[in-house]
Amino acid sequence: MSRTLTIVIMLVVLVFGVFLGTRLNGGRDGRFEQQKKMIEAYSLMKELYVDKVDSDSLAGAGIQGMAEYLDPHTVYLEPEKVSFSQAEFDGNFDGIGIEFDVISDTLLVVTPLSGGPSAAVGISPGDRIMSIDSASAIGITQQEVLRKLRGKRGTKVHLKVFRPLSGKLLDFIVTRGKISTSSIDAAFMINDRVGYIRLSRFIATTAEEFRSALAGLKKQGMTRLVLDLRGNPGGFLEQAVAVADEFLTKGQLIVYTKSRAGGAEDERYVAKSIDDGYKKGDVIVLVDKGSASASEILAGALQDNKRAIVVGELSFGKGLVQRQLQFADGSAIRLTVSRYYTPSGRQIQRVYHKGVAGRESYYKDAMINILPQKLFADPDSLLYLKNNDVSVYKTSSLPALVMSLKGKETKATSKLVALRDAGGIIPDFWVSGGTLSDFYQKLYQSGSFDDVALKILDDPHSSVQGYRNSLDGFIADYAEENHFEAIVIKTCQLKKIAFDRNAFVRDRKSIVRAVKSKIAHQLFGAEGQIKFLVRIADPVVKIAETLPGSRP
Repeated sequence: MSRTLTIVIMLVVLVFGVFLGTRLNGGRDGRFEQQKKMIEAYSLMKELYVDKVDSDSLAGAGIQGMAEYLDPHTVYLEPEKVSFSQAEFDGNFDGIGIEFDVISDTLLVVTPLSGGPSAAVGISPGDRIMSIDSASAIGITQQEVLRKLRGKRGTKVHLKVFRPLSGKLLDFIVTRGKISTSSIDAAFMINDRVGYIRLSRFIATTAEEFRSALAGLKKQGMTRLVLDLRGNPGGFLEQAVAVADEFLTKGQLIVYTKSRAGGAEDERYVAKSIDDGYKKGDVIVLVDKGSASASEILAGALQDNKRAIVVGELSFGKGLVQRQLQFADGSAIRLTVSRYYTPSGRQIQRVYHKGVAGRESYYKDAMINILPQKLFADPDSLLYLKNNDVSVYKTSSLPALVMSLKGKETKATSKLVALRDAGGIIPDFWVSGGTLSDFYQKLYQSGSFDDVALKILDDPHSSVQGYRNSLDGFIADYAEENHFEAIVIKTCQLKKIAFDRNAFVRDRKSIVRAVKSKIAHQLFGAEGQIKFLVRIADPVVKIAETLPGSRP
């Protein structure tokens, strides 16, 4: 049965239901009239619109329009998006097994995944994929890469690959296989007592992965954990609860939800674990404006139970719980069914307005930094640390203060009220970064750091070639190339960016560090880049290493 015929049958059944319901209800319920109106509108558009209208697209657009009228997190998903999303959350998918990036219209192999199909046929880090199944890959988008390289297990894909150091064009036939994904980007010891875990999302396997990483660090003598949730957009609430359980004692409240009607949608999640986990060691949780949803649940639970110190920026502010409801054709609606609250009763969801315009402003506002020095008349009284890289404000008393302002707004407290309305998790130590020049920002936004890194890697005479097999050596000893400034100037010319020598001199250390992090990523993958940044270049981690062990 075709999807169009399925939709027609569904509409006929719905019309009959509307007719029967109207007769039984005496026409008193306006709900049936509204449903009838929607069906009439669909029929009119399908029959009378000037161009031929696809039934599936029209039905999907109608559902999407209704979803957009609600909150920013209620969305309609086409069947292809549902399948892709489900594979991501399940923790595995079928594909060729590469970590990739698209740089200056070129599809770059960052690293073939160990034991995966691409590694098995000899694809190497730094290879450029020029075509996929005879179709050019120049100018390809990230989404198109996923669509073309993922596929049914056992199917084959033909890749034409350019290898820069040898100058050779190579052909590979790769058989797609099962690829396991991970929610933990990195787990290692920063020094002999401080462990670090970077948790990028919450998928079906997160809790299991986390317990394994935690056990490994404990065996290495960890007495303090830095748990990095920066940029973590969330995922499965239950997985965040399970991770929180590793830190809390039995019976402690982790999070609770409230729905409109109450009942089945309302839940209270408490710690159940009685095993060792990590109940006693110091915990520092890192958050930023990209930390959302499940990551905010975890940070809020540990903060409210005084189990961790939260360091970083005000988090995103997503406190809405979605349930994914499937349609017969494989599409789905991810519908908001409740709100969640931290143990102390904080609602994390920030203010939003309904409709398309409200949705756009909601995500635009998420990029705006709310800074402590702009909120307080005497920010220096909160200043905990200041150096060339950051200013750190001890704001651990803010949550209670801001909550107490509800209903008591005055001119003097208006900025704090604005902070309360911003939602999110307020860090105990709020880190405000230093200001970099417009020139640096242009280099960053244009992808120039990636280009400079590639130029260095592609030069067989560059000093970086001696560090290809040693991450520790690269982190400790690799310095900038002798002609680094000339490479930056050439890149600026290609990108049509005016080279600002004064800004280059002022920000040279930061520019070199940014390029080195890109080289680390291209040589050693995401974990290699993270190790470089954490051990050498991340000021927030440096702060986390030195904070007092107990909650402020």
